[in-house]
Amino acid sequence: MASFNSYIVFGVLVVMANGAVMARDVDPIKANNCETKMTLHCVNEVFTSIFKTGIVTDNCCIELIGLGKFCHDALIKKTLENPLFKNNDTSVILSRGAQVWNKCTLVSKDVSPSPSPY
Repeated sequence: MASFNSYIVFGVLVVMANGAVMARDVDPIKANNCETKMTLHCVNEVFTSIFKTGIVTDNCCIELIGLGKFCHDALIKKTLENPLFKNNDTSVILSRGAQVWNKCTLVSKDVSPSPSPY
């Protein structure tokens, strides 16, 4: 009987261990649908303003704020993990990302809903 209980305990531990590994492997970008919340045009605009030089238009700022701060930060971090961007100065990129976010929060506050025609 003790060996049967041992098998049950072992089985439960295996299931829990697999669950922990799977939870760790979940991509937060995919889990939060970060890749589908902005138009490609705005993704390019935001990317260029953070990783190169450029500006983000008001319309793309509104899309970025709709994306959310979590996704914005996660996408920057994920891009910095890409070997193509290994030579970038992380502190500069994070600073630019924060500047873009802050600018866009101000833009989104300035945009008021259209008055109702009725």
